[in-house]
Amino acid sequence: MADNNYTCLNLEKDVASSLDNPLDPQRSTQLREKLVSEIQALEEQLSALQDSNDAIDFSMEQTCREMIHSRQQLYLELCR
Repeated sequence: MADNNYTCLNLEKDVASSLDNPLDPQRSTQLREKLVSEIQALEEQLSALQDSNDAIDFSMEQTCREMIHSRQQLYLELCR
């Protein structure tokens, strides 16, 4: 889980850097690619949680949904 936190912190820094220099198309492209990758990984994690035979962890599922949604919104903002 620490690895995910590291990724999230790096993403925040990348977003801040991209917003500081919004005219850098290469930076925006890299950030969009990273967002797509994280969205896919989170969707896989959510699917695994839903398919698990273990006790259902609704709070973890909701957290995944919120993380997916926030990254999708950020992606849409970057595509404007």
